[in-house]
Amino acid sequence: MFLRDHLTNEMNKVILGTWSFSKEAVTTTRDALLSSQSSIDSIEKGINSIEENMKYGPCIVGVGGPRNSHGFLEMDAAVMNGRHLQFGAVTALKGFSKPISVARSVMERCTHSMLTADGARIFAEKEGFTFNPELASKDTNGELPFQCHDTLGLIVLDGDDISCGVSTSGMPNKHPGRVGDSALPGNGLYADVSGGAACCSGDGDFILKFCPAFQVVQLLKQGKKPKEACNIVISDMTNRCSEYFEISIIAVNMKGEYGAGTTVASWKDPLEKDKTFNGFPYVAWTSGMDEPVCLCQEIIT
Repeated sequence: MFLRDHLTNEMNKVILGTWSFSKEAVTTTRDALLSSQSSIDSIEKGINSIEENMKYGPCIVGVGGPRNSHGFLEMDAAVMNGRHLQFGAVTALKGFSKPISVARSVMERCTHSMLTADGARIFAEKEGFTFNPELASKDTNGELPFQCHDTLGLIVLDGDDISCGVSTSGMPNKHPGRVGDSALPGNGLYADVSGGAACCSGDGDFILKFCPAFQVVQLLKQGKKPKEACNIVISDMTNRCSEYFEISIIAVNMKGEYGAGTTVASWKDPLEKDKTFNGFPYVAWTSGMDEPVCLCQEIIT
């Protein structure tokens, strides 16, 4: 049994994932967390399970994801730990199957916080990651799903520690070198133990103007509930824009309460063509659950 804005039990473990396709990632993350691995270890393993699986390409994630306008696969990923505000990211990375792992290495083993394109490749090879020429070769995009703004985002609360991570292959037919919100701190993700963590998914070229993940965490610091914080930020964004834009946000505070907000009224699962959600589907697991569950956040009014 679970509750929607939602205290966990005394173990205080929570995992959230963006979109219904994150269930495998959340399950893998849970298994790692329950085997006493850290929040960062758990996120890395969970996101790797999606990044390396070709079937998740229609979800705009990983090795099967869409190519840019020149036919190349460029992936963005980032990870952040809220205890020490550690952050690492790679953008426009070509030729590697685990961009979140490279991002973690940037966080832990590089004097910089973000590397891009050839710089990210040079670092990855130096750190021992295997370059795959096939992933760096030119190809064409096949049939693409209608919605093309999906990003895999995970949040892990483990007692007094909280982390988040994101990975995406980016929008189809993007200009080479384009970077959206996903891997930018405060935009696609943010974590701070004094408040909690948030991850965003949607129209990255619009989202990055607002730093929504950072804003949500600031509201969590002020005592707002996660769902309320998400809705406040989204309302501010919609008030500033006369046209429709897509954004969905998940958030967790340090009490183990979680929630979401969205502008998505309807979403068709790209892996299950006959399944449509009336809102933004996200996956949750807490230490009070046996298995992860898929919840659906309806559009704010």
